Amino acid sequence: MRNLPWPAVTLATVLALGGYWGADSGGASFLFPVSSANAAGMRGDEGPQYPRLSTVSSVNAASTAPSQAPDGGFKQTVVFGDSLSDDGAYSLAAISIYSVAPYSVAFDGLPYPEGGQFTVNGAPSGNWTNILAKDLGLRMTPNLVGYGSPQGAVYLTPFGVTTNATQALCAFALQGSCTDFAEGGSMVRNPDGIGHAQGALTIPVTQQVRNYRAQFGAFNPSQLITVFAGNNDVFAALANLSTKVQSAVTEAVVEAAQAGSPLTQDQIAAVQHRATLHALTVAQSTVAAAADQLATVIQKIIAMGGQYVMVYTLPDSSLSPFGQSLSGGTTCNNQDRTQPCHILSRLVKVFNRRLLNQLQGRPVKMIDGFALFNQEIAQPAQFGFTNVTTPWCNMQIVPSSLLCNLNTPNAAAGANLSNLGSWLFADTVHPTPAGYQVIAAATLHAMAGFGWVP
Repeated sequence: MRNLPWPAVTLATVLALGGYWGADSGGASFLFPVSSANAAGMRGDEGPQYPRLSTVSSVNAASTAPSQAPDGGFKQTVVFGDSLSDDGAYSLAAISIYSVAPYSVAFDGLPYPEGGQFTVNGAPSGNWTNILAKDLGLRMTPNLVGYGSPQGAVYLTPFGVTTNATQALCAFALQGSCTDFAEGGSMVRNPDGIGHAQGALTIPVTQQVRNYRAQFGAFNPSQLITVFAGNNDVFAALANLSTKVQSAVTEAVVEAAQAGSPLTQDQIAAVQHRATLHALTVAQSTVAAAADQLATVIQKIIAMGGQYVMVYTLPDSSLSPFGQSLSGGTTCNNQDRTQPCHILSRLVKVFNRRLLNQLQGRPVKMIDGFALFNQEIAQPAQFGFTNVTTPWCNMQIVPSSLLCNLNTPNAAAGANLSNLGSWLFADTVHPTPAGYQVIAAATLHAMAGFGWVP
């Protein structure tokens, strides 16, 4: 496979994705300070978009899902979601860069050691979904490996590339293992996911499930189905909020100046305050709608025969290096209502609580990704972490962990091969293999509690 005709997916093309590859964030950043006055008007946490009813425990307690493992154990894992569950859907981008000079690293099948997963590629373990599959004695590969290029969308097959997605489906399947449908940048229903305009496929979760049905038909009782999505809906809502506020302030300032009555700082703060409240309402409604859409997708999975369905609450990304950078530095207190990371945390909570409310009484089981991530940050030593604040990957060399590997450590911050297992973050939001191992282990532990594994 050393001489495959790779398309022109260049490093420049990947770099153009900027915020997407760095954080699935769409480059979201706050271009305005959140003043104390703004915070005073943002205390409506008990409103209809911020329900406080169901919890992970209550959903699990009321669940009518099976209380024992399927006869003969699980035969297959099926995965839906975004970059946190992506097992290599964009490996073609990495292969096209690293398989040619000056790197010349041959492609001999997935996983590709130089890149393709959103972590430190080339380490013994990769994404949590694959770790979990192996723990269950199973194999799993991406359902589709593809990427946009100047020549159009291209897809990977064992024999090279093709522009026909149908010909590329399950290209690397082993015993029906091509059941990871997750893709970086994907949103719940919006096909125009983060990075889509630059080449990322970003097949939304709604379409991922439809694609499964088109290829495999119904689900069966021997499948473990995981759904971990909504992160990009939150990031997109955050980016739109920032843009709306900045636009409103800029428009008001320009109009006042053109009218010969420049706004004072107090007047600008008042405009910003009103714009922030309106934009926050829109953002909360947007992520709440995304949670509703995800709940509908999950109900469709159940209607299609899914019996062992696990759904993850979103981690509080305000605690990630990306979230901590929103104030312009490296730290941000998400409990301080004057800080922009508070808004990000709030949007995550809106999504989670809306999703939990929708799934109360359904035959699903919840994994508390929110609580797990908080615990990792608050008590890193409990998980063997010594660094939970800095990306292990050198973000000056690679635009994101998608292209990060064992040869691209953040040496200036002290990252090296010997401490890879004790750092939580590969880039600004994605875990290292050690971080993914925590998710897999927590999942397996929860499954034991459900009675799904010995």
